Amino acid sequence: MDILHEYFLVPLMRNGWFNPVNSLVYGIGLMVGIWAVFNLLKKVNVDIDRGLFISVIPFIAFAGVTRTLRDYVYFSASSQAGFLDSFSGYIGAMQESAYEYILGVTGIPALAWIDSYIIAWFPTPGSYMITFMLALLALFIGLVVRKYRGIECWKTMFLMGSIFFLVNASLLKMNSLVPLLYVGSVTLMWTIIFFGLSAKRVQEKVKMLGKHVSDFVERIFTPTNSAILSAHFFDATATFFAIAMFSTMGGHGYTEQHFLSRGLMPFLGPQVMFLLKFIVVVPVLYYIDKYADDKKLSNFLKLAIFILGAAPATRNLVRLIVGV
Repeated sequence: MDILHEYFLVPLMRNGWFNPVNSLVYGIGLMVGIWAVFNLLKKVNVDIDRGLFISVIPFIAFAGVTRTLRDYVYFSASSQAGFLDSFSGYIGAMQESAYEYILGVTGIPALAWIDSYIIAWFPTPGSYMITFMLALLALFIGLVVRKYRGIECWKTMFLMGSIFFLVNASLLKMNSLVPLLYVGSVTLMWTIIFFGLSAKRVQEKVKMLGKHVSDFVERIFTPTNSAILSAHFFDATATFFAIAMFSTMGGHGYTEQHFLSRGLMPFLGPQVMFLLKFIVVVPVLYYIDKYADDKKLSNFLKLAIFILGAAPATRNLVRLIVGV
């Protein structure tokens, strides 16, 4: 119980803090989940293609705004006496604060009741599990619609995900669009670079640098890989500006939650996020393209990697815009 409390419950009570132990367990759980979902999609005959990629985008946006909504509620709930005394008390305080906030904004008790429980359990791994369950619900509804109406499954998923996103996005109060200007402009720069390197004309010119460099650029900078890299550098950009330039609603600075990048920042600064993204994501994409013979498996692995970059990036940017 001491291990459970120290490495899992306390990080959740600190609004989603990561350490080597919970990161390892969550990583193993993620791999098991990817394997299970991949086989599920094959069994129900859902194509792992561009349509599926599009269908998950509103769920990523939903996760980002819901996580920010939780950050907002956490800021107010944490002022309660005994907030961190016990895990059950912490969950109860989060649910109660979320319910009061949502009810005050919408005046709809049913929505406040459902959403308050989602928000109370939404830090990692809850955010991924809850979002996955909602996406799975949309998938099965999409399968029914496809069977009886002939509408492609991804369209139903996209519509339902968009509704989930819009409902929770409407509960947030925008503070400033300045972070969007900073993060958006730098993310656009990275996106232009990555997709520029995927252009045939550029890759022809890169051949002058030698076969090894040319082969590396051609393998890594495909349109799909460039989209994934753009998502991860979006995350790195949002983290960099949050730590380097902005403060929370309480006037405090932002802090990196992941233990590896958090440990390196005192030595290399917040720009280490860009280096870590390059060191980690590029080799993963390289080996997927080189060794994954099953095209469907390759596509699904890349979809998972895209989500792992886009989801926290969305949360980080929305949190900066809200100012919490």
